Amino acid sequence: MKAVIMAGGKGTRLRPLTSNLPKPMVPLLGRPCMEYIIDLLKKHGITEIAVTLQYLPKAIKNYFGDGSEFGVNIVYFDETTPLGTAGSVKNCEEFLDERFIVISGDALTDFNLQRAMDFHEISKASSTIVLHQVENPLEYGVVMTDENGRIVRFLEKPTWSEVFSDTVNTGIYILEPSVLTKFERNVEFDFSKDLFPMLLSEGSKMAGYIAEGYWSDIGSLEVYRQTQFDMLDGKVEIDIKAHQLTPGLFVEEDVKIEDLSSIQPPTFIGRGTYVEKGSQLGGYTILGRHNMVKEGAILCRSIFWDHNYLGLKSEFNGVTVCRRSFIEEGSQLFEGVIMGDDCRIGANSHIKPGVKIWPDKDVDANSTVHTSLIWGARAAKSLFGAHSIKGIPNIDITPDFATRLASAMATVFKTGGTVGLSACSHPFSQLIKLAMMTGLQASGVHTIDFGTTISAATRFGVRVNQADGGIHISTDEGKDGFATIEVLDHLGIPISKSVERKIENSYWQEDFVRETVNKLGNNRFNPTVAEDYIAALKREIIVDKVSSSRFTLVLDYNSMVLGTTAMSLLSSLGCKIIQIRSTDQGDFSELIETVKKNRADLGIRLDKDARNYTFVTDEGKVISNDLTIALHLLIHSRSSKTVPFQLGIPVSAPKEIEFLAQKLSTKVIRTKESPREMMEVAREQKFQPLFDGLYSMVKVIGFLAENGLVLSQTLRGLPSFHMARQAVFCDWKNKGKVMRMMMEETKGKQVELLDGIKVYDQDGWVLIMPDIELPHFRVITQGASKEIASLLAQNYVEKIQKYQMV
Repeated sequence: MKAVIMAGGKGTRLRPLTSNLPKPMVPLLGRPCMEYIIDLLKKHGITEIAVTLQYLPKAIKNYFGDGSEFGVNIVYFDETTPLGTAGSVKNCEEFLDERFIVISGDALTDFNLQRAMDFHEISKASSTIVLHQVENPLEYGVVMTDENGRIVRFLEKPTWSEVFSDTVNTGIYILEPSVLTKFERNVEFDFSKDLFPMLLSEGSKMAGYIAEGYWSDIGSLEVYRQTQFDMLDGKVEIDIKAHQLTPGLFVEEDVKIEDLSSIQPPTFIGRGTYVEKGSQLGGYTILGRHNMVKEGAILCRSIFWDHNYLGLKSEFNGVTVCRRSFIEEGSQLFEGVIMGDDCRIGANSHIKPGVKIWPDKDVDANSTVHTSLIWGARAAKSLFGAHSIKGIPNIDITPDFATRLASAMATVFKTGGTVGLSACSHPFSQLIKLAMMTGLQASGVHTIDFGTTISAATRFGVRVNQADGGIHISTDEGKDGFATIEVLDHLGIPISKSVERKIENSYWQEDFVRETVNKLGNNRFNPTVAEDYIAALKREIIVDKVSSSRFTLVLDYNSMVLGTTAMSLLSSLGCKIIQIRSTDQGDFSELIETVKKNRADLGIRLDKDARNYTFVTDEGKVISNDLTIALHLLIHSRSSKTVPFQLGIPVSAPKEIEFLAQKLSTKVIRTKESPREMMEVAREQKFQPLFDGLYSMVKVIGFLAENGLVLSQTLRGLPSFHMARQAVFCDWKNKGKVMRMMMEETKGKQVELLDGIKVYDQDGWVLIMPDIELPHFRVITQGASKEIASLLAQNYVEKIQKYQMV
């Protein structure tokens, strides 16, 4: 069998480690990552190897040559333009005249490849994907197989609600040469996105082999470090080509250590390195070749490549330093510092945690460096949560962060584009808005200042002004509140996940556009957006009918700008308004009591931007979100509109909603729970009924006034349903395992995998949803009665708890 090692990756997320080095050449305990892959192939009798190249190919060719020094025969295939994973292998087609294995040159594994090859032979598949179970499947392609190992579904880089298994694609494939005939040469074509889905749709037999052992896809700086610590701990079966002086202390030849007692294992020290007396090497220190460690230097959990000078009494804790850097005496480098090649750090300098220093940078003596120099590549959690960016004001979200974030957004909105911005009345929100306007304009993007308003008005303003996107900033009132940044597309709905990833990549890499002074973006002020929004809302109803009905409403809100907007709207409709501001947003008792006491026609609670809202009827009944959907279908079925009304409803909505929509000649489309997905369905509507509390309030008031109805009577004509909802804690590392075991549990049952795992049985259905932002699952059920729904929910809560203990 022959092999293809894919070695063309740039390793963008590993920068600055990969600024001057291709990702497969990044060293692991002194040897390039790809060398361990060659060792693995040779161990399994595979010595005829093709290597695909694109980024800095000479570094790989110069090191490995024709492969004879490593006991193999290597043939190189260069890409002049990106061809994708499958396209690059197609480029080697004339070499691949027999069954072959594809493997990445920038991952570390000790899988038994022979077992995978035997499985492929027995399965008679055209292609076999080697799979592995991981704790966090989000960065990989999840693959689902049946009981015979035949692949039935792919999910490339899923969200937590799409993680139906913790079994992922390792990028190791065993293929028959015939699969390469399925697509053309010299076109960009990917295995996971293009070829495998195509083979699956054609009915071609594809197998998935679940491999045991160690596998690490070195895709981030944190994983790069941890992989080497795992090697020192013996978690991966590889050959560390060094002498073990004492247990856990690996030393190559020609190393000079003046005081062996100052070294704490596990530690690796490369050839030609000199460790002076009085220095201290803590556990998980990794020194490459020809490093100088001066007296009094303290090293702990740190990685140094080759030819570095670590000065007198310098300190390193949790850092990674590339090649040929000179760090003078008394300097301190803290957790997460990454330094590229050929840098110089002056004496007594302090490099703060998380700072990235690109190659060829000088830091003056006695300096304190707080931010990355020139470029930074930060492998961290995602910026975006479920639908926005949220953080603690002036800690997570700062003016500096906002400016850089806006610069990253400019790569998506493009030079010459226009973005509308707004903020709530909180001074911090106003400050962040100004910072983001600065970042956008510096990148050549024009801005429209919508002033102080709510996000629904901003969504409206983006559409009316035909902007390319929008940004709304809000800050919770009170000292412990969060700041939130919502990013909208040209339709005024949240940007897609793919756009979020583009912004995140640009932000972490600081790959920003800085325009020349004659191409800077300009700003114009449009303070009437809130007024225009209110006027547009009023055009949705017959105002005279509402005014003459003497409608009484209890308004419960927790934001000044929202209160001002709502009061202005309701006053112009001639409503009697009773205001309250409940301190506990989970308790409706004050709102219910106020509605009853004042014999109000309606009560409504609005969150800070009216994105979330809850109605209370004239009888004091709290209306659930599901019943609110049904109410909207009823109201809009009687509205004569040129645009047919359709609504995106979440997968958790009761089945009766679809029956009701059919009865009322409206249309509903099941979507994921994501606000973006639901809003996308209603993109042709002027307003978003399920995410605009003021619009929803106006439509309900108008409907009741125009038809002479009261809300409690109206709801009696709508279907009833019995739902239960519970949350159950689950550690992040167990989420993928729980989803896999849940899928195994549901085999043979009717299952829907639109979002989370939805299981149907004779008692109703249950939806198991891993939360995107919190370490828990949400369990949502519908049953023939409230008791059945509750029992069904509790049953699955207990299953989730049990699976975590396995």
